[in-house]
Amino acid sequence: MMKKTFQFLSLVAVMLFSTAVISQNSSNTIDKSVVKTLNKTPNLGFGVSEERPLRSAFMMYEQLKQSEVKFDNYEIVVWGMVVKDIKENKELFDFITKYMDDGLTVSICAVALDKLGVTKEDLPKGFKVVDDAYVRIFELQALGYNVLIP
Repeated sequence: MMKKTFQFLSLVAVMLFSTAVISQNSSNTIDKSVVKTLNKTPNLGFGVSEERPLRSAFMMYEQLKQSEVKFDNYEIVVWGMVVKDIKENKELFDFITKYMDDGLTVSICAVALDKLGVTKEDLPKGFKVVDDAYVRIFELQALGYNVLIP
């Protein structure tokens, strides 16, 4: 349990540090020693309910890939008002579409879709609808994912 906690805290620190560094540094790769540590964490999850963390989740995915971090699964779980923003904000919709690929899973909350009047067809291709975002996050944790919710 202590080892998992340490790995998770290391991951959080790296993500927070690297997000700050991205804006200050033209280099978009993570230090090799950190990559070695992150390679011990094959399943990563990111929970988001606002636009800025959503963008960060996609940028982090790209940074991890560019830095050659080896992970099996990377999932972004989306809920809240940002669901409507994805539908209504073309720039955000296009940003997400640009970063979608086969190695990434984006799950979106059915409760949020229903409450905000958004359909799966209103979203970028590749989104996976889940019954409840919070339940999905618990499921990811039960499956051994390190989950970050900024």
